[in-house]
Amino acid sequence: MTMADALVIVTPEYNHSFPGLLKHVLDSCLKEYIHKAAGIVGVSAGPFGGVRAIQDFLPVMRELGLVNIFWDVNFGNVASVFDESGNLLDQAFIKRADKFLDDLVWMAKTLRYGRDNIALDS
Repeated sequence: MTMADALVIVTPEYNHSFPGLLKHVLDSCLKEYIHKAAGIVGVSAGPFGGVRAIQDFLPVMRELGLVNIFWDVNFGNVASVFDESGNLLDQAFIKRADKFLDDLVWMAKTLRYGRDNIALDS
């Protein structure tokens, strides 16, 4: 089993959803995800910032055994969000990313405590 307590999924929006290859890759490690925290970062060339991909991916995360955090980060019109070197142009994303990471760390710690200290009755 992996030592990671959390997973950040960065996905582009592809045909109003997430890419099928992402689902295929995640399906290959099912036992790794049980009761692990996860957050999604959506990216799109259009204005919606991957929200449709995130929306479609939430039930998939549950089925994989991942526990989704409350916050997500969306980068719409991604070509105008970063410069050619990959530097963030709009600092407003920093606050949202901080909330995302704080929630992810909290959930990861909480779930780790649960996995280590609370028996799951079958």
